[in-house]
Amino acid sequence: MITCPFCDEENIDGVDECAECGQSLEFLSKPRTNSPIERSLVKDRVYMLSPRKPFTVDAETPVREVLNLLIDQKIGCVVVMQNEEMVGIFTERDALMRLNTDAVKLGERPIVDFMTASPETVDIDASIAFALHKMDIGGYRHIPVLTDGKTTGVVSVRDILRYITEDLLTSTRD
Repeated sequence: MITCPFCDEENIDGVDECAECGQSLEFLSKPRTNSPIERSLVKDRVYMLSPRKPFTVDAETPVREVLNLLIDQKIGCVVVMQNEEMVGIFTERDALMRLNTDAVKLGERPIVDFMTASPETVDIDASIAFALHKMDIGGYRHIPVLTDGKTTGVVSVRDILRYITEDLLTSTRD
């Protein structure tokens, strides 16, 4: 239950307005953090994850070259560019789900045919919680990071897990 600060009426937690006086209670319904890690996820920004500069490929790059790049660089995704603009992302999951056992046969086709077009992105100044939420809802393990509208990095679930682990370790030492 939440108490209306205008009339002291008890209201169900999460309601938008007081049942008694009709005043807005939306400002009281902000998610509450229950732990130091949750507070850090809400407070800290994506730039604190040190997003890696993305590996980029042209939209017409053959699948074979992109797969070799993923393997050689030990990376999970590449950002697909066309005319200096991001048009998609190609990930390990795309390789498994869209190429699968036909990868050799499809090796000369352009990556644009198999990428995830217009991927979700996150701004460098967004909260880590927001990035994690987008990744969770969309089922993504990688998300491109934008700075002033330009693709400048990529964040992975592994980056966020590393951040949480480091945060846990430092908070238990305090």
